[in-house]
Amino acid sequence: MRGYKFLFSVVLLLSVAAHGADSWDDFNPPADDQYDWVQLTSGEWLKGDFKVLYDGVVEFDSDELDLLEFDLDDVKQLRTKDTQVIRLETGWRSKDKSEDRGVLTIFDGEVLLTDGDEQRTYSRKELVAIAPGVERERDFWSGSVSLGVTARGGNTETVDATTMIDIQRRTASSRFLADYLGNFSKAGDTETADNQRITSTYDWFLTTRLFWRVVGVQYYRDPFSNIDNQYSIGTGIGYDLIMGPKVEWDMSAGFGYQRQDFVSVVAPDDPTVDTPFFSASTVFDWEVNSRVDFLADYSFRVLNEVSGTYTHHAMAKVSTEFIGDFDFDVSVIWDHIQTPQAKDDGSVPEKNDYQLVVSLAYDF
Repeated sequence: MRGYKFLFSVVLLLSVAAHGADSWDDFNPPADDQYDWVQLTSGEWLKGDFKVLYDGVVEFDSDELDLLEFDLDDVKQLRTKDTQVIRLETGWRSKDKSEDRGVLTIFDGEVLLTDGDEQRTYSRKELVAIAPGVERERDFWSGSVSLGVTARGGNTETVDATTMIDIQRRTASSRFLADYLGNFSKAGDTETADNQRITSTYDWFLTTRLFWRVVGVQYYRDPFSNIDNQYSIGTGIGYDLIMGPKVEWDMSAGFGYQRQDFVSVVAPDDPTVDTPFFSASTVFDWEVNSRVDFLADYSFRVLNEVSGTYTHHAMAKVSTEFIGDFDFDVSVIWDHIQTPQAKDDGSVPEKNDYQLVVSLAYDF
């Protein structure tokens, strides 16, 4: 008798479990204009505000759990209350739409857009990015500001300050980046470092991974390397080698034009030189875990001899989450000029400059 009771209990539990799983699978979020809904592959549902899909990562803001990030592969369903703009994987020569907009539903390997009385369906495999369809400019922007300062007194009075600013604007089909790096150092009354580098690029995605660097501009100044002002502009092609939720790696190459003013030169050399150049760069971003991020950024130029022959700028940075939106950053920076230009007194600047920067960064 006990054996029958045990068998009946097991069958009952299995039935309840199966019924419960079916109930969650059959659950439909209520239609409203207040919340977006996301269901994970585990079956769990969350309500809140969908932010963006980029590089395979879904950002979702929950009132109780704050901003969350999910791999797209971990999302079973997504339903939005507002119009979204999606970018689809199409070849740059394709006549098919690369962008579309509407109220979004993702389910069963399909992407459904509802635009008034019209509905359009796409394969989930074609989905590359999702951005808000309501034009709120602030949703497209993000960035960070970091400041590192070292001051020493006593027998030696020194002040070292490094400022780094990174700003980006991302939409479903384009990417704008702007970076600033500035260094100032003073020992007593003597200035020992004062350089600034401003870099900005605008990319247009031709396919999921292939992008056209429509324009890249840079301003650089380092009097201690005999560079009073340096201006450059260029264009090129790039490719995203990895577009994962934890790892991003892209490479680009192209051509440009540079003008440089020297602080001083040996007569009768011209203090201003112009040169075309070939450039290439790569950026590797790795989210080591939920608190630590690693970034490596390397770029080089090949130009005429008087402009340096070969120059490069390299940076490796480890960011550790500190408190809230603040991070603790440790950066190593290496700048190189193969053939520095001699000053009017005959002295030649060093080929290499190295920096170790410890700073506090604010992400926004």
